[in-house]
Amino acid sequence: MLSVKQGAYQDYQKDQRGKMAETTINFVNALRGQQEQLKRLISQKIMISDQPKATLSEIEVQIRELKRLLAQLETDVQEQLQRGQ
Repeated sequence: MLSVKQGAYQDYQKDQRGKMAETTINFVNALRGQQEQLKRLISQKIMISDQPKATLSEIEVQIRELKRLLAQLETDVQEQLQRGQ
């Protein structure tokens, strides 16, 4: 026959095993999520590197043009603010 202390200790051990199992499941799920994210990142890298250089250079030209337009917009806004003062 188990004493009260032994019964409480066994309950405690069962509770701890349950918590450890839950923690293990959470770690496994987190690792699976990271694995899927890595797969997506690798496939994106492959897709980008497979693009013809002309396409990449066209994107760079568009980015430079957008930066130029943003700079012009900023200048225009600053001028309007100064006129308003």
